Amino acid sequence: MPFLQFNDLAKHFTEHFRRVQNCVDPRYVRPDWVARNLELERHLLPVPPADFLRHPAIRYQMFVDERVVAHELPFIRRRLPDDQLLAEDPIGDPPTTTLPDSGVRTSSNTVHQLFHLLRYEETTGRQLGDIGTVVEWGGGFGSLMRLLVRRHGGQPTCVIFDTPIFSAVQWLYLSAVLGEDGVALHSSAPVEPVAGRVNLVPIGLAMDTTVAADLFISNWALNESTSAAQHDVIVRDWFGAHSLLLAMHAGDPLTERALDRGARAVPLGDFMPGQQYLVA
Repeated sequence: MPFLQFNDLAKHFTEHFRRVQNCVDPRYVRPDWVARNLELERHLLPVPPADFLRHPAIRYQMFVDERVVAHELPFIRRRLPDDQLLAEDPIGDPPTTTLPDSGVRTSSNTVHQLFHLLRYEETTGRQLGDIGTVVEWGGGFGSLMRLLVRRHGGQPTCVIFDTPIFSAVQWLYLSAVLGEDGVALHSSAPVEPVAGRVNLVPIGLAMDTTVAADLFISNWALNESTSAAQHDVIVRDWFGAHSLLLAMHAGDPLTERALDRGARAVPLGDFMPGQQYLVA
């Protein structure tokens, strides 16, 4: 059934991408990501292949080295009653591995993203299920938000800001794994997020989006955005968020801005030297 649903959604991918492709602010996107986006567009149009998550712009940017799994998985399994949340959705044919002792297939991306969310809960003492509105800057193909919605257990209002091609990829992926009714792709200003859905907002509409977040998340995406994008996120005061979950290179200039906002710097772990969380 998931693949039948994917095939139907994939037929409408070009239509959805064309709606948002001009919703971009070139000041926000570094040249290396401009090149990756164009390469990904050529690969996905007019109909994305069934293994679209294996394209280099996704596979080698968003699936960490599997050696990281050995460090993060024990932390996750100590905090979950079972491995259900680790089970990988087959959409996009992601590279997977079988978990020891359970037979559940997961991916390095799912382990890594779930590790971030559980570290946030541990560090802050807050539970994701108590959060009403989440904003993510740079959502990849939608994996973290998929896990957040499932960990939440309810219907949080979620907003992902990204480049147009990735907003379209997120529409495809999240519609397939969460259901199309749970996803809203925005293509014009002003943007009013739909309550209880994952709202996909191309970055050209970011400053025209009305949202007050309970939690703002950006895992290395702000590191890989331009100074103009970083400035505008700060000007918006992290989109009004009460709480932050940022993963960044240690020493990044944004660190001081997050610390000024009340965040704490927490090392990611010895297995990823030079990387840290900024959590508030």
